[in-house]
Amino acid sequence: QSGLKLWGEGRGAAVCDIDGDGRVDLVAGQNGAETRLFWNHHAPPGLRVRFEGTENNPTAVGASVRWADGAKRGPWFERHAGSGYWSNDGTVVVVPRAGSIPEIEVRWPGGTLKRYTVPPQVPEMTVRP
Repeated sequence: QSGLKLWGEGRGAAVCDIDGDGRVDLVAGQNGAETRLFWNHHAPPGLRVRFEGTENNPTAVGASVRWADGAKRGPWFERHAGSGYWSNDGTVVVVPRAGSIPEIEVRWPGGTLKRYTVPPQVPEMTVRP
């Protein structure tokens, strides 16, 4: 369905928004071959969420974020560390959006749930516990 084919022995893959356009890009490594970068030019831009955690967890590994609109909620997207063999996803999480997102919910490591208002038309926001 994606139209993406990588021939050879895969060694790792990671997703991140390399160019900061709100679209998740893919980086894939292969045994005995160059690392490949696949730019995402077709998805609608999402909201980039940057986490500022605590002193012991500065990038808030384990935090999850989703969009919220009244009683409607989107799927959770996690800020995790490690995503495969010698790979690690980016520290900024991209939350897909279809139109505007009035709020996001963040579940911080330890279980605290907080809501944050999303200013209209912002491409990125930073959240703190």
